[in-house]
Amino acid sequence: SPKMAPSPELLQDLLKRSQQPEVAQALLDAIKGLKSDQKLPSVTLRVPRPQSGSNAPHSNYVYDLVLPYLLAYLHTGQQAEVMLSADPFVAFPTANFLISKGFKVVRETNDALAKRSSVAPLTLAARSQSKEEVLKWLEDVTSIRSKL
Repeated sequence: SPKMAPSPELLQDLLKRSQQPEVAQALLDAIKGLKSDQKLPSVTLRVPRPQSGSNAPHSNYVYDLVLPYLLAYLHTGQQAEVMLSADPFVAFPTANFLISKGFKVVRETNDALAKRSSVAPLTLAARSQSKEEVLKWLEDVTSIRSKL
């Protein structure tokens, strides 16, 4: 069954809200090299409580952390295979926007996540990440080599 290509409008709409669109764009470009039957593994993206730094309510760093992965799953038609789990203390003003675009977003403590899922999540603990980091993730899960 041919997979549903995501609408370019949706990808652009998601990208244009990002403070770091180049990181998400790098992953999106790399994932276009996937064979059409290659699938990404189901994943829970976990954003833990920040260890330090401001938790200003307008801070949108969580969106930039998760966006590359969300776009990757959107691109492979596997939006249902990715879940976003954020600690209740994390400022995440775009959560409702992502939910409105069909992504699964849960606010939960570490304990709640551990009870709900036995699969180790992909924990995004940093405040930001580099292109290299997201491309390494893609390489790890698909054994695709990026041309960086």
